[in-house]
Amino acid sequence: MKAIYRNLILLVSLSIAIVVMACTNDDAADGIEQNPDAEEVVPGTNHKILVAYFTMPERDGVDASTGASRLVVNGTLYGHMEYVAGIIADETGADRFQIKTVKTYPASHQPLIEEAQEEQNNNARPALSTQIENFDDYDVIFIGYPIWWSNMPQAMYTFFDTYDFKGKTIIPFTVHGGSGWAGTTSTIARMEPEATMIQGYSISRNNVSRAREGVIRWVRGLNLTTNAKTE
Repeated sequence: MKAIYRNLILLVSLSIAIVVMACTNDDAADGIEQNPDAEEVVPGTNHKILVAYFTMPERDGVDASTGASRLVVNGTLYGHMEYVAGIIADETGADRFQIKTVKTYPASHQPLIEEAQEEQNNNARPALSTQIENFDDYDVIFIGYPIWWSNMPQAMYTFFDTYDFKGKTIIPFTVHGGSGWAGTTSTIARMEPEATMIQGYSISRNNVSRAREGVIRWVRGLNLTTNAKTE
């Protein structure tokens, strides 16, 4: 009987530890990317900057499988990436570009993540409905995307296949559900080997609503002060 009791206590303790670790992990990897293969600041001056982002505001909740979600600010619904992209664009004076697909994704969470998983399983390349007409004009491009099933949305693969980033500077940012970058910056570096990668910024989906100050500090540390706004 004592052995059974001890095993029961051990099982309960293990379950609690797993729950605590899961909750803690949901806030993991917040802040500046620690990537020794990426630069800390942007080289050069007088940059022409673009903030490109993929976002999916949902009508309902999220789970740990995907970082796509929503945020309501002053009565307006934003996708997480849209909100963060706005902070970056306001701070740098950059142009904004939303990466959109021809297909319409479900706005409810469960169908969305099921479709995202099917796309990954098929290594899909969803067609894009928006194009950057003056892409060559930009030398610094912030690129934002959620983490879906420990990867970029497949639309981002289409995006990187579409444009030649040779000689450009890429600055990634992401919102995740606990997986951090999930190796996506290494994927981008492999896809765009002739671009300069800058250490990006990741945010837990739980922290997006209070991420503004951290994002601004990060942007101001990138050596883009000639274009940055002051508050």
